[in-house]
Amino acid sequence: MKITLIGYMACGKTTIGNMLSKKIKLNFYDLDDLLIKEIGSPIDNIFKTKGEKFFRKMEHIILKKFLKDKNKQYVLSVGGGTPCYYNNIDLLNKYSKTFYLKENISVLFDRLYKNKKHRPLISNLNKKELLNFLNNHFSKRIHFYEQSLTKINIHGKSKLEIVQKINNILYKNAHFK
Repeated sequence: MKITLIGYMACGKTTIGNMLSKKIKLNFYDLDDLLIKEIGSPIDNIFKTKGEKFFRKMEHIILKKFLKDKNKQYVLSVGGGTPCYYNNIDLLNKYSKTFYLKENISVLFDRLYKNKKHRPLISNLNKKELLNFLNNHFSKRIHFYEQSLTKINIHGKSKLEIVQKINNILYKNAHFK
């Protein structure tokens, strides 16, 4: 089984992915970690020195290679922008079961504002700039997220509830096809 979690920055893809992988006994991978390992540099450094265009191209190459490995079974978390470039959403849907973790923009704003120093796209934005960026950026990306095979509204749900919901969907689909 190949499972990919998608969604906007700070929706909890990595945390949920880790928990889900333990529950269903699959390896967990984070695309950003795979990228860092391959390039040998932190994400924010890649953005600063090589730019977003280079980052997105490398992200696509690494994602494509990872997804096409027929022997791997996994839970994969991808960056918020990953589905939005180079037809990555089509690749993700073709080679894995995709789950879009839908969270309210106000919750995303609060999470991002508290941890923005770790996010290259927003690290130097003030509160008002971040809100404007988030509204604009999210509206451009939602079209790609909505193409996910499964959408899960995670607002107000605990991490455990989200993991259980995904697990239930996987179980139901495995037994009733």
